[in-house]
Amino acid sequence: MADVPSSLSHGGRGGATAIRTRDGRGPPRTTGRGPGTAGARGRAVSRILIVAGEVSGDIHAGNLLASLRDIEPELDAFGVGGDRLAQAGLDCVARSEELAHMGLVEVVRELPRLRGILRSVVRTAEQRRPQVAVLVDSPDFNLRLAARLGKIGIPVVLYVSPQLWAWRRGRVRTVRRLAREVLCILPFEAGFYEEHGVRARYVGHPLLDDLDRDQLLDDPPQRFERRLALLPGSRAMEVRQLLPTMLEGLAQLGGGEVAEAVLVEAPGVSDVVDEVLGAHPPDPRLWRAAGDERRRAHASCGLAWTASGTATLECALLGVPMIVGYRLRALSAAVARRLVRVPHVALANLIAGERAAPELLQEAWNPAQLVAATRSLAAGGADVQRRALREVRRRLGDPGASRRAAEAVAEYLRSADL
Repeated sequence: MADVPSSLSHGGRGGATAIRTRDGRGPPRTTGRGPGTAGARGRAVSRILIVAGEVSGDIHAGNLLASLRDIEPELDAFGVGGDRLAQAGLDCVARSEELAHMGLVEVVRELPRLRGILRSVVRTAEQRRPQVAVLVDSPDFNLRLAARLGKIGIPVVLYVSPQLWAWRRGRVRTVRRLAREVLCILPFEAGFYEEHGVRARYVGHPLLDDLDRDQLLDDPPQRFERRLALLPGSRAMEVRQLLPTMLEGLAQLGGGEVAEAVLVEAPGVSDVVDEVLGAHPPDPRLWRAAGDERRRAHASCGLAWTASGTATLECALLGVPMIVGYRLRALSAAVARRLVRVPHVALANLIAGERAAPELLQEAWNPAQLVAATRSLAAGGADVQRRALREVRRRLGDPGASRRAAEAVAEYLRSADL
């Protein structure tokens, strides 16, 4: 497999690095207002389309919209979102959860319904004429939407970059054609896009904003070394694939190894967690943490078993050593093996530039190997991993991603000739 782009230091600490291509893409440098209805003071109201797929995309986009309202108080926002975007004032045409699918095969099954959502969003955009569309995550859906929006003259900014550096790199040509700019949240992504002629900037990772707001970055709670965090992911299918193995592994570890376990629930998966727990014998050591308490509970743990995505960055930033699991259905996994071009699956390992945390993939994600890896970390590997993961914090930089992303989007809202 090919290496991850080497520009891991791109953007540095806290800095959002603007990268311009020679074709003049990006917001025009005019200062007039775009189309919109008149506000209370007679000036045009800015209008934006935001489409966020999945729970994590909804959270990131919701924080961006909240920051954008500090800059543009009379902003009219509509699109596809979940609870966080709705809380920030998005008029929802459809729900983020309707775009959340884990595997390639699973997406195919949902195509008719996804096409219906696509048509609805485009029809609404034609009627309401936003000055810019911010498309977050869900690249299979959002790149198709970007093509349709381009045909009706609505400029597109991508926030939370499609992971083209990992697989399906040929789509970078599509991004170059369809997007005015990509706002990147991983430090090596801007360099990758720059190499392919795409305007991009690293704005920082919004998870830093969340942890800083919760006062967990520099002032974590007391840690209990024999408390284990279970983080089975933010998608229903992910929870079904990972949580049963976690529960079976926990049952094989005695109280002297794991005194208690915390099931850290992502928003929107409680029903699936109930379903999986109901199919397994109860464990008196296990308790659940959701909502505002889940991150503080996570930070108090001495070890985590986690899905491979953003949760690995949360572990790294909180200083919680981890074992990473990843499992797709057989056909999706077979396709992924042919297409994925990175040496690690876990985001934390990619940013660290080494396999700091063990990864148990596909068939290796089983109770026996999970227990063995846990005992290895308890025997001294956890301290080694903590030292390696400090590099993740350094490379991600400082909080402020949502504000920097909002300032980038505001450049488009303030431009008249889009």
